[in-house]
Amino acid sequence: MTCRTTAVHHGSNGSESISQRLDHPIPCKRSFCWFAGGVDPFPEPHAVASLDELAREQDAVDRIQRAHRAHVGSARRYATGLADEASFLSEEGPRETEAEVGDEDSEAAVEAATARAAAGRTLLAWKRVRELEAAGEALAFGRITSAEFGTDYIGRMSVIDGDDVYLIDWRARAAEPFYRATPLEPMGVSHRRHLHFTDAKLTNYSDEIFDANTLGDHQSLRGEAALLATLATRSDGRMQSVVATIQAEQDAVIRASAKGPLLVQGGPGTGKTVVALHRAAYLLYADRAALAETGVLIVGPSTEFLAYISDVLPSLGESGVVSVTVDRLFPGVLTDPDASDAVADLKGGAAMAQVLADAVARRQRCPKEPLTAWYGSRRIVVATAELEQFVSLAGRQATHNAGAGVLRSLVLDRMIDEVHEPGFGERRDVREALDESSEVSAFCEAHWPVLTPEQMLNDLFGSKALLRMSCSVAGLDADAAELMYRRRVKERDLWRRRWYRSDVPLLDELLWLLGDVAEATNVESDMEHQFADEDDVFTVDEQRGEEADLEDEDEEKLEPEPGEDAVDSYDAWREGEEDEQWR
Repeated sequence: MTCRTTAVHHGSNGSESISQRLDHPIPCKRSFCWFAGGVDPFPEPHAVASLDELAREQDAVDRIQRAHRAHVGSARRYATGLADEASFLSEEGPRETEAEVGDEDSEAAVEAATARAAAGRTLLAWKRVRELEAAGEALAFGRITSAEFGTDYIGRMSVIDGDDVYLIDWRARAAEPFYRATPLEPMGVSHRRHLHFTDAKLTNYSDEIFDANTLGDHQSLRGEAALLATLATRSDGRMQSVVATIQAEQDAVIRASAKGPLLVQGGPGTGKTVVALHRAAYLLYADRAALAETGVLIVGPSTEFLAYISDVLPSLGESGVVSVTVDRLFPGVLTDPDASDAVADLKGGAAMAQVLADAVARRQRCPKEPLTAWYGSRRIVVATAELEQFVSLAGRQATHNAGAGVLRSLVLDRMIDEVHEPGFGERRDVREALDESSEVSAFCEAHWPVLTPEQMLNDLFGSKALLRMSCSVAGLDADAAELMYRRRVKERDLWRRRWYRSDVPLLDELLWLLGDVAEATNVESDMEHQFADEDDVFTVDEQRGEEADLEDEDEEKLEPEPGEDAVDSYDAWREGEEDEQWR
C-alpha cells in the first residue's frame, strides 16, 4: 500500500512547519504526523485542496501585479507630461529672458526659474518610474494571517489602489510580524506563508503555523521551509536580496534605531553584508526625509565586491545609494600604494579619529592679547575678553570652518559697531573696508584658519611636534608620530601632491570635522595660512638651521620654482611648546 506523506516539524525559528510531499509515495499504513506535544491534529491532506489553494494564491498575486502595472503606467504618463512641459518651458524661457534683458520688472527670471523647477520635477518623476519598474514582476513574497487584521500580503513595495491595500512594504511597521513572529511570541499571527516564484511565476508556497486552533481549511497547507528553498537556488554570481527569508535576528538588526553607529559582528557567511544592504533600504524607507540631503554611502573593499552586491538595493526599489571603495572616499586627489604596511595599519586604526579631532581643535586658539586694526585713521581695539567670547561662540558650530566664519563675522560686527555712524554711509561699506583689513585676516588665520582637508593633513603630517601632541592624546607613542611624519608641501603645490591610499579615509574624516570651505564667509583664498602666531613661525634662517631635524627618508621632493628657496618646510610647534595653552 502507498500513501502521501505529511510531516510537521519545527522550523528554524521555532515555529511548526507542515510539509506535504505530493510526488513521493512511500509504502506505509498511515502517514506520520506530529505537532508540538506529539499530537496529530489533522487528517491526511488532499492534493486537490492544495492545488486549489495555489490557484487562489496566484489570483491574489495577479491582482497585486495588475494594480502595480496600473501604478507604473500612471507614473509613466505623469513623467511624460512633466517632460513635455519642461521641454516647452526650456524652449520659451531663454527667448523670454533674452527679450527682456535689462527689464528688472519682467517675468523672464520667473520663466527661467519655472523651467528649472519643471526639469527637476521631471527627473524625480522618471526616477520614480525606474524604481517601480526595477521592483520586477514577483512583488509579493508572503502573507500573514491574524485574528485582528485578517490576511495581509507582504512584498518589496506597497501596492495601494484607493482604499484597498493589496501589498504592504516589507519595511513598514505592519510587516514586522512576518519576520519577528515565533510560537513563543506570535505577535497576534496565527499563520505565516512564504510564496515561491520561478521566473516571476508562482510555483509553490510553504506554511508556518503558530495557532492551529484558529485555522480553517488545513488540507491546503504546504511545507518545505522558504529558507531552505532559497539556499537551494542556483546563484548567478551576484548577491541576491533575501527580503523574503529574513530571520528574526536579522530583522532586529535591519530595523534597529538610526541614532548612533551600529556595529554588526559575525563569522564569514553569516549574512552581515546582505543584512547591511537591507538595513540601508529600510533606513531610506523609514527616514527618507532625514536622508534626502545626506543620502546613503556604502563603502566596500574592492570594485569586484561592489559589483557583486550591486543588484540587491535596486531589487528593493532603492537606487539613490552611492557605492565606493575606501581609496575613492575622497575624490580629486592623487594616490599611490602605501610605502609601508606598518604605516597603513597605523593610519587605519580607530585612534586616528582622535588624532585628527585633536589636531583640528589645536587650530582653534584662544587669543592672548587684544586685536588692533585701523579703519582709515581710526584705531580700533577689541579687548581680549571680547575675543575669547567670540571664540567660545564659534566653538558651538558643527564644523571647524563654520566656526571660522562665525568668528570673523563677530569680529567684524564688533568693529563696525564702533566706527559706523548712521547717516554717514552704509554698514556694508564699512564691512567691505574692514573685511580687507590685514590685521583682521592675520588674527583669523592665527587663531581659527579656514582649512581644507588637504591643508590640515599636510600641516599635521608636516609637524613632528603637532603629531606628537595629538598622538599622545590618542594613546599613541612618539614612534607612531615619527612613522607618519612627511615633509610639508607648500599649499600652491598641494594639488599635485601624491597621497598614500591610507591617507584617503583620513581626508574624508577631516572633511567631516572641518566642513566645506564655503561654510566660512569672507575667506582670503590667496593667503598662505600659517600654523600659529607670526612670532611662532620659523624664518628662512631658522629653517635652514633646523633642516636636518625636519626632514626624513620619505620626505616629499618637489622641484623649486626658479629663484625660490628650496627649504619650504617649517614647524611652528617647536620643542618646549607642548604645554602651550591651546583651545
